Amino acid sequence: MIPYGRQWLDEDDIRAVNEVLRSSFLTQGTKVQEFENALCQISGAKHAIAVSNGTVALYLACRVIGVGKDDIGITSAISFSASANCIVLNGATPEFIDISENDLNIDCLSLEKRLENKDLPAPKIVIPVDFAGIPANLPYIYELSKKHGFKVIEDAAHSIGSTYYFHDKWHNCGSCSHTDLAIFSFHPVKTITTGEGGAVLTNDDALANKLRVLSNHGIERDKDNFIRKDFGNWYYELQDVCFNFRITDMQCALGISQLKKLNTFKKKRQKIYKKYLKAFAGYEKKGLLKMTRYDENITDPCPHLFVIRLAEKSPVSRDELYKKLLKYDISAQVHYFPIHLQPYYMEKHGFKEGMFPVAEHYAKNCLSLPLYPLMNDEDVQAVIKAVSEIMEG
Repeated sequence: MIPYGRQWLDEDDIRAVNEVLRSSFLTQGTKVQEFENALCQISGAKHAIAVSNGTVALYLACRVIGVGKDDIGITSAISFSASANCIVLNGATPEFIDISENDLNIDCLSLEKRLENKDLPAPKIVIPVDFAGIPANLPYIYELSKKHGFKVIEDAAHSIGSTYYFHDKWHNCGSCSHTDLAIFSFHPVKTITTGEGGAVLTNDDALANKLRVLSNHGIERDKDNFIRKDFGNWYYELQDVCFNFRITDMQCALGISQLKKLNTFKKKRQKIYKKYLKAFAGYEKKGLLKMTRYDENITDPCPHLFVIRLAEKSPVSRDELYKKLLKYDISAQVHYFPIHLQPYYMEKHGFKEGMFPVAEHYAKNCLSLPLYPLMNDEDVQAVIKAVSEIMEG
């Protein structure tokens, strides 16, 4: 079976984890800091706080900004539910913006229209998602944040290794060049993995310190920040209350090893992406399907997903294509069912069908084909052949 995504581990990765297993520290050792330093180096952000998963990273990013009961948080209607759950888990009210037909990211014009509606309260945060690894229009959203007074959290769960061009300079996703915070995810289907894991990135010293405290129960260990000054080296202070969101040294050792291969992973992902674009161009020309292209002059993505959208002339529906691919031992996936149409959001927050038509139409017709660096040419050609045979009837 060819899955839609999977990790690529080699002997270097296994050796790195084994070294930790033979060491004195399985957690709370030196590998966490080493991993965080490596994340800063590849992203360009000043601070990286590694945590147990990407959902936790989103939750903490909202919390350090002070998102709470009377606040509003806005994100894209198409993403994994964590992009909205983090708003709810901090006690705020979620809102969604429809997606762009072109790159499937949050539609900036719709966002701007929402922000300029004087009858609606201003949001506390906006969480743009770099969908499938293609960067959202972060500079545009950041300018809106300065005008309307909200904070920006980049959900870069899909886009480690992706870059975008702005003002004569290339910027890394996660660099916080045009955001207040950013998050990464290191689940096995992502570009690099730590098994489970995530990170919050920021250039703000105060936010970084709060993140470190909150990720470790709310415990402050820096003596310079203690409220009490008259205790010995054993002392620590509980200055807030939170969960244990730490990541282990074993995971971070794997992450350090994986980051060394990021450029290789990116090249392989881009190569597969371009093969699909070329192979299916004829079907797109015939109006059978649509694909997402990117302008290499303004973005250099590390593709996380390759999504096709079945068009009106397609001989099969999305669900039919999904089932038929399984008969070829190919497991595709849907990314994603609209968050606002999940039962929780409909029942608890009153969202209904028809509110975000582009996202809803996309979700009925989208399918992510296999895309991961471990795929060889034979795997890629097997996917191309299967899709072609199904489309040809």
